[in-house]
Amino acid sequence: MATLSPDQPDRRRRRNRGFAKPARKFVDSALALPGFTMLMLGGGAAIVLATIMGAFGTIELPFGTRLGFWSVLIGWNMAKWLMWFAWWIRGPQDWRRAAAIGAVVVNLPLPLEIPAALWLFGIAGEIDPARTWIEAGVISATLFIVLFFARAHPAPATLPEDGILFRAGVRDLAAVQNVTAEDHYCRLHLAGGAKPLILARFADVLAELGGVDGEQIHRGAWVAASAVDGAVREGRVWRLVLADGTRLPVSASHVAAVRTRGWLRLKPKLGVA
Repeated sequence: MATLSPDQPDRRRRRNRGFAKPARKFVDSALALPGFTMLMLGGGAAIVLATIMGAFGTIELPFGTRLGFWSVLIGWNMAKWLMWFAWWIRGPQDWRRAAAIGAVVVNLPLPLEIPAALWLFGIAGEIDPARTWIEAGVISATLFIVLFFARAHPAPATLPEDGILFRAGVRDLAAVQNVTAEDHYCRLHLAGGAKPLILARFADVLAELGGVDGEQIHRGAWVAASAVDGAVREGRVWRLVLADGTRLPVSASHVAAVRTRGWLRLKPKLGVA
């Protein structure tokens, strides 16, 4: 009879932890996607509409069966899109390409998924692959045109005239690339290269930057997403490389947030020494 050596259970636990850790990180990055809430709301609305309207000939099915079928089919495809975006998206510039390629890759197995979903409810159905792909392509194109139109016209971040940044000469919040605390002062790093030093609390400056896509990476450092060029590892410390060549350390308490954004997987294009 086979016997287990004492270290075999330990090796098995280490393998399980080795799989669970990257899996958990992947799930965390998926849930942190800016489009996660919109995807969930849109998918839920699609299930309700498809069920009520009996989309694509399903009106002949009993209501409960229709609801179950569309919940399975759309729910599974929502999960696929979420995983696809979590794998692809590293920054705002990746959304269009991910959506365009995903419209083909994610929809490709639909002619197999639809019969499988019907089979779960004891229904046999024949699917025309060409028609399925065309209809799925039209739906995907319509959905992402709406999404990208909405993303292309975001609500502008407000810049109060009596605020700290306005008094410092900032007129466009998008110009703020990063902020670092220096004792009782804050150093602003602006897109044009200016680096004014202002008397202000770091927390107060961050409050005014709340509408800007960025992340606090240290107790006294904040960076805009548009300024991140990549990341490098120096010993046990991660450092973000910014577009102007600046390197800022990422503290241990903020590594998780930075990793979720995908910044630690970006290799700097500048090659700054």
